[in-house]
Amino acid sequence: MSAGTKKRLREFRAPDEIGAEGRAWDVVRSAYLERERQVARRPRWRLAVAPALAIIIGALVLSPAGATVRRLINQALGEKHASPALFALPSPGRLLVSGPNGVWTAAADGSVRRLGPWSQASWSPHGLFVAVASGDQLAAVDPHGTVRWQLARPAVSDPRWYTPSGYRVAYLSGDTLRVVAGDGTGDHLLATGVAHVAPAWRPGPRDGPFELAYAAGGRVVVRDSDTGRILWSTAPGPRPLELSWSADGRLLLVLSGRQARTYSSTGVLTSKISLPGAASDGALSPDGRKLALVLGGREVVVGSGGALRQVLPGAGVKGVSWSPDGRWLLVSWPAANQWVFVRVAGAPRIEAVSRISQQFSSGSAALAFPELDGWCCTAQGSAG
Repeated sequence: MSAGTKKRLREFRAPDEIGAEGRAWDVVRSAYLERERQVARRPRWRLAVAPALAIIIGALVLSPAGATVRRLINQALGEKHASPALFALPSPGRLLVSGPNGVWTAAADGSVRRLGPWSQASWSPHGLFVAVASGDQLAAVDPHGTVRWQLARPAVSDPRWYTPSGYRVAYLSGDTLRVVAGDGTGDHLLATGVAHVAPAWRPGPRDGPFELAYAAGGRVVVRDSDTGRILWSTAPGPRPLELSWSADGRLLLVLSGRQARTYSSTGVLTSKISLPGAASDGALSPDGRKLALVLGGREVVVGSGGALRQVLPGAGVKGVSWSPDGRWLLVSWPAANQWVFVRVAGAPRIEAVSRISQQFSSGSAALAFPELDGWCCTAQGSAG
């Protein structure tokens, strides 16, 4: 670069540069004087950055895009003191996750294992097997990823094992509901015209009867999966989002966008609760006494005895899963690329883990935040 060019660059001035400097100084000076009038002492570094923060905050307030920027900042921050990696689970058990990068398990000591290139998964009642689905394939694999049996069916999704024995697996195939024995035999059609909502087995005796709840439009139907007989169905209502049976099989929870209903095992409506926000995910605790909800994608609440209490605020939270002992709640927070473990029994406590997408990546594929598929194992018994 020539000497003349360097001189011209040094002498260059942007339009109204002096005026801009003056306006910036006025903002900084005002912010600094306001800080001086505060009685409480602050560490020196906080005083040093206060003017800069005032300018940033002022820009967010004045800018038409300020609200959007603030939302993005909230989503990106997450929990401040998150661990950089999953070193251990705060409670015994194993996690199952799935997504575009495959199905993975995470052990209590934090070690992870990829089971294969499947897109969805579900634990058998005692974690001995995993039902996996992807595209036109349904399979059962062991915790090492070894395939035990496999079926080809169109558009397979949402496999679910019968509790407590694991003797049946229900799954969706397009808009149909099908059932197969736990050893991969006897696959058959159970219902057509079903909604894209995961079916829910009513916990019962080891050898059945095998009663299955599923959504069909705005109704919920409960059917004997072996005989095909409809046992009962609800009146039309809001489209179900989640179906969950209590651990004792006495109550069926039907979660819709702004409503939570419970039905007895014979189909009697026992409660109907209006929610303060739109629910995007929900989960019953292992004992069936508490309900965790994600409301509006902005907070996680836990309900017990008709009252809801917030356990975690956060823009962009998505899914929830209970620990097997019911003491911890795992919250997935894709917007912050974090998992947040919230202790909801005993002394309150939060443990967060960052870089979740990176830890459940197959390497060559693009990073993707995984879905929570369960924290094993919540059922009692000896099979499955």
